[in-house]
Amino acid sequence: MKLTAGGLVALSLGLAAGGIGAYVLLFRVAAVRNHPEGYVVAMGLATAVAAVALARARRWFTWLGLGVTVILLVGSVFFNFVAARVPTTPTALKVGEPAPDFTLSDAAGRSVTLSDFRGKKPVVLVFYRGAW
Repeated sequence: MKLTAGGLVALSLGLAAGGIGAYVLLFRVAAVRNHPEGYVVAMGLATAVAAVALARARRWFTWLGLGVTVILLVGSVFFNFVAARVPTTPTALKVGEPAPDFTLSDAAGRSVTLSDFRGKKPVVLVFYRGAW
């Protein structure tokens, strides 16, 4: 069965909407949230299908389908790989410089202050990545 240009445009827009919808619905799943490449690939496939539709028939709706999918592809790439990235912060301390005093909870929930250990024994800080 050969799809018409209109069918290909509908398929490309469906792929784009499905990719976005699946990403939004599965956002709470860490594997999906931390790896948005899947829905970006869906945008790329949608753009490719729209390009095939345009190659078959140069009609206004094929141009529109290609335009929409290209905008979604560029937008998803920009959002996920540029805008949503956590900016790197410059290191506040230089090598050999003493750390500022702070108080945090240890693994058992007790408050621990860095100055309590200064000059007594080495301190190793371990930061656990929390669940979102």
